[in-house]
Amino acid sequence: MNDRDPKEPNLDVPQGASHPGSSGESEAGDSDGQGRACGAFQQEDFSEAYERHLPESLQGRSKEELVRDYLDLERQLSQAEEEVRRLQQLPRRTSGYPCCQVEELAAEVERLQMENQRLRTENQRLRQENEMWNRNQEGCRRGGQPGR
Repeated sequence: MNDRDPKEPNLDVPQGASHPGSSGESEAGDSDGQGRACGAFQQEDFSEAYERHLPESLQGRSKEELVRDYLDLERQLSQAEEEVRRLQQLPRRTSGYPCCQVEELAAEVERLQMENQRLRTENQRLRQENEMWNRNQEGCRRGGQPGR
């Protein structure tokens, strides 16, 4: 099924077709820049076709449609500008840490919490040993044998 409007220019490039100055290789597959040249050519080709098609498309529309589209574009621009402002303020509210630093800090907090728990356990063990040692010392002072 072809969804393309017959009035629009056909910008599809057939498989295996090459443009002047290209070797037919894909952009990702070459290392000598010819793929980039091909991509630039395709971008230029698209831009030229778009510039030819745009006036034809606009001429076929009513004034009301054009005004409605213009107002819609203005609304979208305002929303985009507001979103940019919101995103620019976002890092200041999160202490200015980039995402990777936040993840590193979270990992450090988790590591420190585990270390804290280990130290609590060790403290508890040492307190118990200290209590046993103190009891043994009291028993020795009274003249008895250590309770071990």
